[in-house]
Amino acid sequence: MKELIERLKKKDEAALKEVMTMYKNQVFNYLNLMMGSKELAEELTQDTFVKVYFKAGSLRTENLKAWIYKIATNLARSQFRKMKIKHLISLSDINDTEVSYEPAPGSDLAVEQMLSVLPEKYRIPIVMKELNGFSFEEMADILKKPVGTVKSLVFRGRRQMKFQLQLAMQNGGVHVHG
Repeated sequence: MKELIERLKKKDEAALKEVMTMYKNQVFNYLNLMMGSKELAEELTQDTFVKVYFKAGSLRTENLKAWIYKIATNLARSQFRKMKIKHLISLSDINDTEVSYEPAPGSDLAVEQMLSVLPEKYRIPIVMKELNGFSFEEMADILKKPVGTVKSLVFRGRRQMKFQLQLAMQNGGVHVHG
């Protein structure tokens, strides 16, 4: 891995291709679950590896996977901010807004529904921990938060997902009305 990182730092395109082969599917799945959009996940995955290539010279860790996920997470956060702004602007023209969840084809409906209504601050840690298997320490490094805070976010996210599941079972589905 050290040799691959060194080659990547020297802007070796073959090294970038190796890194992409190793991580692109994992990063795409991570971003797809967070964003709830295959197209957006593809775009952010591509952006992630562009940043990996151009920022490799500043890589100061041997945990390449965590560093790549940090880039992907930051891009997702930035996208969430853009989406919030667009959402606020578009809602100003609409008096009565109804938002309903539409699952991606072939996805696990219950998990994707719960993730779709989970606030970003809980969604990111839940996806990282439960679906990507990151340790709390790795998550703390990626999210730039203390380990205790990350544990708390995961705990609260799990609690909210459990609540959403109970609501879904009572109501027959997850719907948000505004």
